[in-house]
Amino acid sequence: MMSVLTFCVFLPVFALMGRSLVRQASGFIRETEGVAPTHLPLSSFLVLLFAVLASVVATRGLSLCLPWHVVLRDLILLGWCVLLTQLDLARQWLPLRFTNSLLFSGLLFSLLSQSGISTLMAISDGLAMFGVIFLFRLWANRHGRERFGLGDVYLLTGLSVWLTLPTAAVIALAALGLILLQQLSSMVGLLSKQQEIPFAPYLCLCLSVAILAQRFPLSTG
Repeated sequence: MMSVLTFCVFLPVFALMGRSLVRQASGFIRETEGVAPTHLPLSSFLVLLFAVLASVVATRGLSLCLPWHVVLRDLILLGWCVLLTQLDLARQWLPLRFTNSLLFSGLLFSLLSQSGISTLMAISDGLAMFGVIFLFRLWANRHGRERFGLGDVYLLTGLSVWLTLPTAAVIALAALGLILLQQLSSMVGLLSKQQEIPFAPYLCLCLSVAILAQRFPLSTG
């Protein structure tokens, strides 16, 4: 019963935070294009989903007495998911302003003594991921058409800094698997075909599932 009450207390708080993140995405679009966007795809759904997931994470952290840095990490990553997913859905943008902020916030987190990952390891994992994914981008875009953007490279680099290279790689592969499944479904007529598929929503979906499942190396503190 106490857990239900705690969840209900957290829910409106995180709903307001989610709304603020969507407004931040809208503000960036207005700043870039000179006019406020009239429509942000799935914005209400993203706010609701963030509020529910963040409330579950916070309530679980209190109920199970999880280490505070684990709960903080998961909440921060969920927040980044809302902002980056909204921008990718609305304009297929992953601006360096935000992907680099994701990266540097991960480095700052690694400075905490309880983070479970050293700053040196965070940097080395980030550099390794950047090198591998940058080469993958060159291969994917070898025919001239951009299929994999530079923003996706920085997004995965930032995730590696936060969660280590192996964890980020598994999440990325899961996201690519979902995209492949969608493509196959489009080919057989089960889904409508899309010219371009934003990567961040799929990556953030897989990341959110991993957070709920607590399948990170750092989840036990």
